[in-house]
Amino acid sequence: MSIKITYFVHGTTYDNEQHISSGWKDVEFSELGRKQSIDLKELTKDTKFDVVFCSDLVRAHDSATLA
Repeated sequence: MSIKITYFVHGTTYDNEQHISSGWKDVEFSELGRKQSIDLKELTKDTKFDVVFCSDLVRAHDSATLA
């Protein structure tokens, strides 16, 4: 039995757009980040995932929810 792991990063945040690394600071993503997450949904629509894990940070959770 093999396990396939697929990794996605969260969408772009307002801090990212200002070249600021947020670290563990809980920042929301920007409109670009929202669009990226919605686009990811379209890119993965034919892929079945058995489970999704994400950070409890808002940007990660929102990215996973939209995608």
